[in-house]
Amino acid sequence: MKKCLVISLMVISLILLSPISLKAENDKYLLPDAFLTTLTTHIDNAVVGYYGELTQYALYDTEIISIERTQTGRVFSFTVVIKIFPFEKAHNYIGEDTLTLEVVPSGVSVTSYKHQKYK
Repeated sequence: MKKCLVISLMVISLILLSPISLKAENDKYLLPDAFLTTLTTHIDNAVVGYYGELTQYALYDTEIISIERTQTGRVFSFTVVIKIFPFEKAHNYIGEDTLTLEVVPSGVSVTSYKHQKYK
């Protein structure tokens, strides 16, 4: 009886867990999109700080340029560089903005904001 119960639980576990892990493996944007989503509030605040108002940008156009640990070893402190492409009205791009963020367990801060106008 115990053997049947254990086997049944294993089969149910495999059935329930397999689709989730397969979906995650097949979606190359899953992790970057989730990461950018967590940074959105900080990006928005930096954009408001630079332009004086919330200027539009699209998360799907946002590029993660680099993610580096600030120290060697398994330290949870990162420097993240991203690039956004702010626009007005119907995607009239006004330039490209490069943001550097410090990501640590206690929070996120924007340490650099550089705007380059389109010519």
